[in-house]
Amino acid sequence: MGATKRGQKLQIAVDYNAKNTKAQPFGGEGGFHWISPRATDKGHVGFWTQGEAISNRNWVPTWDYPNDLTTSETKTTVPADWTVVGNGTLVSNTLSGDKKKRTFVWRMALPHATYLLSLVGGPFDIKKDKWEGVDLWYVVPQGQGQYIDDSFSGTKDMLSFYSGILGVKYAWPKYAQNAMYDFGGGMENVSATTLGEGSLTEKRAGFRNMDSLNSHELGHQWFGDFVTCKDWGDTWLNESFATYMQMMYFEHSRGQNGYDREVEGNTRAYLAESRRYQRPISTKLYESPDNMFDSHTYPKGGMVLHTLRRWLGDEAFFAGLHLYLTTHAHQPVESAQLRRAMTEASGINCEPFWAQWFDKPGHPVIEYSWKPSATGASVTVKQTQNTSNGTPIYDMPGRFGFLAADGTLVRYPFHITKAEETFEVPLSIKPVAGVFDPDHDVLREIPKLPWQDSELTTLFQYAPSCLDRAEAFRRIVAANPTDETVALIAKVLEADNKLVPAFANVSAFGDLAKPALRQFWLDQLNHPNFDREAQAVTALGKLPVEALTSNKLRSLINDQAPIPVVIAAVRVLGKWDLKGNTDVIKKAQAIPSRNNRIKSAATAVLTGSEEQPPGSRLAAALTYERVKMRLMKLVG
Repeated sequence: MGATKRGQKLQIAVDYNAKNTKAQPFGGEGGFHWISPRATDKGHVGFWTQGEAISNRNWVPTWDYPNDLTTSETKTTVPADWTVVGNGTLVSNTLSGDKKKRTFVWRMALPHATYLLSLVGGPFDIKKDKWEGVDLWYVVPQGQGQYIDDSFSGTKDMLSFYSGILGVKYAWPKYAQNAMYDFGGGMENVSATTLGEGSLTEKRAGFRNMDSLNSHELGHQWFGDFVTCKDWGDTWLNESFATYMQMMYFEHSRGQNGYDREVEGNTRAYLAESRRYQRPISTKLYESPDNMFDSHTYPKGGMVLHTLRRWLGDEAFFAGLHLYLTTHAHQPVESAQLRRAMTEASGINCEPFWAQWFDKPGHPVIEYSWKPSATGASVTVKQTQNTSNGTPIYDMPGRFGFLAADGTLVRYPFHITKAEETFEVPLSIKPVAGVFDPDHDVLREIPKLPWQDSELTTLFQYAPSCLDRAEAFRRIVAANPTDETVALIAKVLEADNKLVPAFANVSAFGDLAKPALRQFWLDQLNHPNFDREAQAVTALGKLPVEALTSNKLRSLINDQAPIPVVIAAVRVLGKWDLKGNTDVIKKAQAIPSRNNRIKSAATAVLTGSEEQPPGSRLAAALTYERVKMRLMKLVG
């Protein structure tokens, strides 16, 4: 072929072959993966592909980088009783003449990054539905169809919520959620997310336990798929946003307490990694693309977006996201393009925010103190972060919360610009407790909360964030509270009866083993939160054995009660009187539960062995999308 000219169209044929790389979903070699068959489970077969970051090259010749988008079409032939799910629209499903094979053709007519190219295949249970004209596919391994509704019941609400807040309707012709064996976490392949089979759940395990993973991956269909980072140094444009989309969905579906817990979890995850290393969220310096999938990109990036939203306000924040998405639809982008969209939509120069939070490492480390003054209060705030690595002294707005004894709250706004500043605060109330950043609006670290004992009961009852209320609760209970204080705690906890309560873990209160609290714990068995109900069972187990209580716990061992409650009841009854309760504990061995959780717990009690948690629960427990990420370093 002679010399080509710029703009000339070429048709290129490529001959290639590929081998099974024994790909693992993250942390291993990606590409085309054949599911390992099991002699005891004929349905444990099939395949999936994994492309991110640069692994689709292992099974298909392609430009394996996110800065150039393309349309795609796949044609796959499989055994006749298998189904193949790919990107886009199903063009044809053809049975061979001998009826032994079936060929699927999938076509994605809208451009997408090549790392989002995907195929999954195998014998499946599939449920199909529609949302506003968009086809929905819920795909699970054959024999697990009973988990579809409990695992994916939030999908339609997520689609409506995301489309509404962004002002951009879900852009793809269908959305398939494919739960696959041998896969961990999730991967946001365009219009066809791949998920770990181990994350499937049932309603008796908790309130829509798969929502965290599902909402993260669906968020990617806007951030990462509809608009894609141009290079892996800006992976945060995909992952930080998917993390924050999940946070916002929890705010929508679980209320403020659910959102606050996401704030806490993401902050802790990032801070754990920040003690090992710190880097800018947006950077051109990285050894390999996989290095970018860490707790800076996921939880820190999500928390910085939370900080940006609080700084701009909801109207400007969502207007900026709408402008960004509509301006750059089906295009690869860089961090600066988002910054310009946020600035244009809000009318606020976002460059200083970007320079501090996205382009430099680290975070604010705060020390603060307050004391009453003649006119109200005096507040001193210090920034103590190490600036030797480029971490700045932050220029940022903030608030300080003051509480009166009756719970009256005054939020005082201030602007931090220096390493140490003192603010004189005029107040119309007599403050008895004070808290920096009372609504947790900012990513920050406070190594030591300077709360005095005299502040704790007020903070426990009235602090605006459930995170501060829970910390005050922890300190009060740890200090051997008086009977009067115990009664106050019980009264507050009785009123904390939401599906997502302010106090998620009250186990320390049960550890006090107060016989006077027996009726309180019996009443807590009706709490709408499964974990709180299970904690009540455990707390009752710390009290002296009593016939009515024992009979109540025996009645909880059934196939309708929440799984964590049944397990807690089995353990308490076994501890109290194993011989006398062997009948119901043996009954528990026959109660069905995913991964045989109840059976395992009952068997462990009967045999006196230590129960081993099912290995497949790891993926289901993840807050974030991937097992691949060095995110898992945070548990070390």
